[in-house]
Amino acid sequence: MKKTILTFTLGILVTTFSFAQDKKAQNIEATYVTEMKIDYEKMMEQIPSQARAQLGPMFKAEIDAGIFMTYFFKNNGKMSTYTLEQKVGNAQSQGGMLAQQIASFDNKPTYKDFSANPAMSYKEVDMMGKSFLIKDKIPDYKWKISREKTEIAGYQATKAEGVMMDSIPVTAWFAPAIPVKDGPSGLAGLPGFIVKAEFNMNNTDMIVTLKDLKISDKDLKITLPTKGQVVTTEEFMKVVTDMQKKFQEMSNSGVDTK
Repeated sequence: MKKTILTFTLGILVTTFSFAQDKKAQNIEATYVTEMKIDYEKMMEQIPSQARAQLGPMFKAEIDAGIFMTYFFKNNGKMSTYTLEQKVGNAQSQGGMLAQQIASFDNKPTYKDFSANPAMSYKEVDMMGKSFLIKDKIPDYKWKISREKTEIAGYQATKAEGVMMDSIPVTAWFAPAIPVKDGPSGLAGLPGFIVKAEFNMNNTDMIVTLKDLKISDKDLKITLPTKGQVVTTEEFMKVVTDMQKKFQEMSNSGVDTK
């Protein structure tokens, strides 16, 4: 009888410990830093010629100094958010013109909902006086896991390579010790938490690196957004392309687009 009770008790303890470990692993708060290395020459080609003399030196100085953005990540086991740090204070504390433009566009969180089938991502965007809600399936990044390993932010990480938006190569490093298939921005789907990612978008090298991470049993409440015209990623990119064409036409015709 004593042996039976002891076995039963140990079973409960093991189950409870395992549940506690799973629960802790599913409640994550993290900070990432994104470094943006912009190709200055290619960026200037997209700026109207009459504005290059004025904007060029400012952009060059900012790019040479380095552009770094801080993001806050939360995951409660079912949903996650990825939010840009919105600095307050004078213009200098906000960074240069490019950093301010990025901050003004990316001023609302990226959400992921893993409780949905299929898993979905959400992003609110305000552009040209109109609100959009980009709602789409979390894509299949077609990850290929390699044997290459390194240490990032104190975690042993494994290298994986995939594809974003059907054509953009992305390299990610994930920590198998953190059994959460999530990561920064829209990245997800690896057998461990993504602690670093690198890719090139719009002539800009993006390097996203985990700075610190906290795992706890703290209740993290996340509410999905509902405001804005609902569009898929593909539909939103078409809206952006159309707006860019109109802006370029206005610039070429001499219309003030400030």
